[in-house]
Amino acid sequence: MNFIKSKYFSGAGIVLLAFFIGISSYWVGSNRYVKDFDGKETELSEIKKEREEIAKQLEELESHLENKQKRLVQLEKQLTRFEKLVNEKDEMLFIKDEQFKEFQKLQEEKMKDLEAEIKRLNEERKTITDKKDKTPTPTTPTANKKVFLTFDDGPTSLTPHVLKTLKEHNVHATFFTIGKRMEAMPNVVRDIYQEGHMVLPHSYSHDYAIYTTFETFYSDFYKAEQTYKDVLGFKPPQIFRFPGGSSNQSSFQYGGKQFMPSLTIDLKEKGYTYVDWNVTSGDAGPDAKNQAKLYENIVTTSANKDFVIVLFHDVSSNEATANVLPEVINYYKKNGFTFRTFRDVTKEELQRMEALKLSNKTISY
Repeated sequence: MNFIKSKYFSGAGIVLLAFFIGISSYWVGSNRYVKDFDGKETELSEIKKEREEIAKQLEELESHLENKQKRLVQLEKQLTRFEKLVNEKDEMLFIKDEQFKEFQKLQEEKMKDLEAEIKRLNEERKTITDKKDKTPTPTTPTANKKVFLTFDDGPTSLTPHVLKTLKEHNVHATFFTIGKRMEAMPNVVRDIYQEGHMVLPHSYSHDYAIYTTFETFYSDFYKAEQTYKDVLGFKPPQIFRFPGGSSNQSSFQYGGKQFMPSLTIDLKEKGYTYVDWNVTSGDAGPDAKNQAKLYENIVTTSANKDFVIVLFHDVSSNEATANVLPEVINYYKKNGFTFRTFRDVTKEELQRMEALKLSNKTISY
């Protein structure tokens, strides 16, 4: 019995001992597992912090990258604008270069034209000099030679040039002026008269349509006389010049061939004197810009005359007329002519004009 009890106890003790050993091992293992779990949790927490730090850094990097991209876009826009400006500058430089080349070309052409013009003028000067040396003194029927210099169609920008030349040579002339131009340049008209020259009417409009009927003619004619009075302060004398002259053919297409014969008779009955010419410079035609030719025309048409009415045209483009005037004046002085005007024209001179068919000539076609 005691043996059994002792044996039994020993088996139960062994079981109990094993239980306690198992419990102890479980406790030790559990304790180790807890410690391992705590360590893993700490490690996981650190990993999480690292991930958060990495995420934060990544976010900062993304923000930085976004700013860089925005800056890059701005730089690209600036580069585009710069390239555009460079292209515009290049284009402008190209245009300027082309313009400069064109300017150089034009300058070269102008220089060539100028050289040609200088050569032509020198040839004209030589021609004029030669003609002066070779031109014989015109034969004169009488010793009393008279010349009336007359200028039609002014006043214009050329008039002051003409006045200056006349003053320098102490010569007076007669200006047959157009009414509408008198209105436009009244001070020039007054200068003409105040410097001792004569001003006479040459129509108001210088439009050949005035030769359509008596009514159209006299409407223009009386308007010219009224303008004359408005500008100079007194009525004009009854002396004038027809546009185109008394025997003009420009009137044919308006009033017909018999218009001028009838009109001239009517004007003479009203007491008017219309004045023509017997020497012309040719400055209303193809010779207008040829100074040498103008001089030649005057010398040629003055030959064998002792009573001369010279026709010039006072228009802005007739620079050659103003330039040849000193030579013309010297020609008449050299040949013994006295310069006269219609400002103090005598009865005898008017009668001489009519006898030479320089005034109030009978018109017939």
